[in-house]
Amino acid sequence: MKKIRKEVKSKGTVVDTIQVTEYESIPEAVKALTEPVILAAINKTVSDAACNAARASKVRPSTPQAQLARLAKSDPAIQKEVEALLAKYGKEAA
Repeated sequence: MKKIRKEVKSKGTVVDTIQVTEYESIPEAVKALTEPVILAAINKTVSDAACNAARASKVRPSTPQAQLARLAKSDPAIQKEVEALLAKYGKEAA
């Protein structure tokens, strides 16, 4: 484990700098913390990631390229078609 300095910001302005512990492995964190603290941290991280993904899908503008990339990831057949089109036209589009 190591101690690191973190800036605390409010509305983009640094209001404080604090020292926090950064664990270098899961066993090290488990040894230093209690199970409820670890579980709460994991649950918060998973929940925050899900909320951020949902927010991004609703408020970020989606370019045609981003829409095509998501579509290609959703279906292997579509991915193959996209790859074929890129192989054929990729140099012209670049």
